[in-house]
Amino acid sequence: MDKRTFIKMSAIFGAGIIVENDLSGSSLSATNTITDTRQHIRRIKEPAGNIPVCDEVDVLVCGGGLGGTAAALAAARAGAGTMIVERNSCLGGNATAGMCCSIFNCYFTGGVDRRLETHGIALEIADALAESTGYGQKWRQHKGHIIFDLEKAKFILQEIVKNAGVKVLLGTWNAGVLMDHNRIRGVIVENKSARQVILAKAVVDATGDADIASFAGAPLQILDKGLNSLTFRFGNVNVDRFIKYFEEHPGEYPEHMDIDWTLEEAMAQYRNCGTFLFPHGGGMQMEAFKNAKLSGDLPETVGIQNTTNASQMHALRKTGVVHIITGFTQVSGIDADGLTKSIIDGREMIFKVSEAYRKYLPGFENSFVSGVADNLGVRWSRRISGGLQFPGAISGMRATDAIGRSVGWDNVVKHPGKGAWAAAVNHNDSFDIPLSCLLPDDVEGLVIGAGRSANTKGIADLRVMAHTMVVGQGAGITAAMSAKTGDVPRNVPISLVQEELKRQGALQ
Repeated sequence: MDKRTFIKMSAIFGAGIIVENDLSGSSLSATNTITDTRQHIRRIKEPAGNIPVCDEVDVLVCGGGLGGTAAALAAARAGAGTMIVERNSCLGGNATAGMCCSIFNCYFTGGVDRRLETHGIALEIADALAESTGYGQKWRQHKGHIIFDLEKAKFILQEIVKNAGVKVLLGTWNAGVLMDHNRIRGVIVENKSARQVILAKAVVDATGDADIASFAGAPLQILDKGLNSLTFRFGNVNVDRFIKYFEEHPGEYPEHMDIDWTLEEAMAQYRNCGTFLFPHGGGMQMEAFKNAKLSGDLPETVGIQNTTNASQMHALRKTGVVHIITGFTQVSGIDADGLTKSIIDGREMIFKVSEAYRKYLPGFENSFVSGVADNLGVRWSRRISGGLQFPGAISGMRATDAIGRSVGWDNVVKHPGKGAWAAAVNHNDSFDIPLSCLLPDDVEGLVIGAGRSANTKGIADLRVMAHTMVVGQGAGITAAMSAKTGDVPRNVPISLVQEELKRQGALQ
């Protein structure tokens, strides 16, 4: 569309633009409470005037994390003219800008009869990231995370999306929505080209924080107490020496924590793929970290950052890089002040704990902090409510409106150490993700495309990377079918969606 085209906001859509939520009643609290935002939504109209329309597409995907990337790919491959809008300078979200360079391996069922149950774009992207890191599909032989080179990942995701014909708009924030009564017709965005409107036949909210659903007035749940991490990486690590330490001191590796595996299984993946996972919470069991705390070299807290000794590590032998997730803040994922303090205190924490790593960990003697994530890793914040709720990743659960399938797990404490974290024990059967949990009440033309903001019983039911990509692919195809048929997403025949999911390899 010609960029000189304008929309007179006050004249065309009299329902107005939702541009702000009043969340004053949901500031930090001592417990992880849930607030229904229908009590707090405040709608104001855009001041009378003209806003340029910068584009018009079939499907607009807001948010370029892994869920949004999968949604855009799926919509484009289904024949829809598709655009993805992302606030960062790269796609990938927490996987790239958040430096969480590993995909939890919930692709396979557990038990003796280990089966690949997660297919489609989620599998395609895992393979592509592994291939770019140098070990291809070898990860499928192991239980551990799919650890990848995040700088290559930024390029790989960009190329996959570009090759699918998706328009990409980076450095762009979502600022509001264009509503025709209760149907979304477009999204207001802001970037260096000023405030503009993108019109769309269907919109996918893959922001992770349900931003578009919030702007549109959908009923939401807000989790007042979040769990957030600022990831960082060390360069110049002698990874072989670090791994050799555990060969010589096998009792120091926290087996059956985070992942239900042994040191030998972790070593087998290292030998085969050149990637090594030190489990989340493992630092709390390792003598080096205990000694560092006793000596005062590893602080218990830094500002609002706590659990500085959790220390999940993702090591890459080829590059000598180790990514580390340690330290947490418990602030709301939509509290700007709290998030700012999390980042400021997190950066201070990183440079304080880095001294302890160099002093106490074999192989880290000559390492240095080679990067800090651009984004804080927010695990949950807002999600849609009402309608049909996803009951959880129940082994063997099937849904008539399934838009994808993956594998869940049980968290089981197996490590004998004091305060040991649980291991994720994968279920022996997969579960279906129903379309119904991605459709917000009271708003039409919108599909949720990020797992953590779907309508789920548990706060973390669909938040991991594999699950959110499955959600994204289903959302993208639903939006594409909506644009094609002219029906709102909830009225699109599920047979059309599932037929395309099968064509794209997501449903087997």
